[in-house]
Amino acid sequence: MNAPAENVAPCALLLGTILLDKPSSSTVMPLLEGLASMDLPAEWPYGDEATLERISQQLRRALKTAPADLDRDYHRLLVGPGKLAAPPWGSVYLDSESVLFGDSCIALGRWMRARGIELHEGESREPVDHIGRMLVLLSWLCDNQPDQVIPFMEEHLMTWAPRYFAQLEPAAAGTLYEPLGHLASLTLEGVPLLRQS
Repeated sequence: MNAPAENVAPCALLLGTILLDKPSSSTVMPLLEGLASMDLPAEWPYGDEATLERISQQLRRALKTAPADLDRDYHRLLVGPGKLAAPPWGSVYLDSESVLFGDSCIALGRWMRARGIELHEGESREPVDHIGRMLVLLSWLCDNQPDQVIPFMEEHLMTWAPRYFAQLEPAAAGTLYEPLGHLASLTLEGVPLLRQS
């Protein structure tokens, strides 16, 4: 679906915020409940009807899980400890040594500073190249520096996010993060179409 540019910001903000904290948090749970109550095939601007209906059913099913189990899945898939099947940080995919705070993370921080974008490092314990932070940044760019959306996508986000979501979905099978990963992937696939809108 070729959705208008104004749809990117709220979708990216919602998904990014959800991926930044555990599901039981006072910020994330209401967002998850709101997302699960949506008629995704009618209301989500990215993806086909059948896929969005399947995602919607998976979300509703996943939210019947006990909050402690949802949080366990969050930690297993997005935080650690231990080796993550799909690490949520760009430099793990892009740095030659696959490390946190690698060259690509540093490059993103420089890119942001060059455009006057505050890093707010004290507000989040996550590196700036965490998938959640990058989706929130995408939302912010859509609203505040729309001319930077495509450069950000091409130079930073899409250099690794498709690979991340491709790894996340099977690792997250049967959990809340399987449909969330699929929904985020569909959303990002729709963003390059902004060139034509």
